Amino acid sequence: MNARDPDPQAGPAPAAASPSPPAARRGPRGPADLFTAFTVMAMQGFGGVLAVVQRELVERRGWLSDAEFIEEWAVAQVLPGPNVCNLALMYGWRQFGWRGASAALAGLLCLPLLLLVAVASLLRQGADLAAVQGVLRGMGAVA
Repeated sequence: MNARDPDPQAGPAPAAASPSPPAARRGPRGPADLFTAFTVMAMQGFGGVLAVVQRELVERRGWLSDAEFIEEWAVAQVLPGPNVCNLALMYGWRQFGWRGASAALAGLLCLPLLLLVAVASLLRQGADLAAVQGVLRGMGAVA
């Protein structure tokens, strides 16, 4: 056996290292994952939520690239209605159809709605208290 002949007991030669494909972006595992992500966004944002949504979808979860996020956000701004609701519906629909759109929008709206109802019921129960009346007067002055 000469130096050019491979050793039959050595096994197959290692495959040439091929460049690995770029890391695939992961997406939501299901509608429940969308619900959770959009609930987290809803509880962090008040008013302008662009930075919160971008951080959650692009940086933290890696579901969208910067370019994809900018494109989605641009379309969401053109559609009538709240931008973040439009984004939730579009992204959810693209991921899981109507179930994804429903889950994303529900995640965005359910917990804030429940908190609002809870606060309203507490205020109603204490409407006769002087402290609650003062709080309501103060909120009225700033509104």
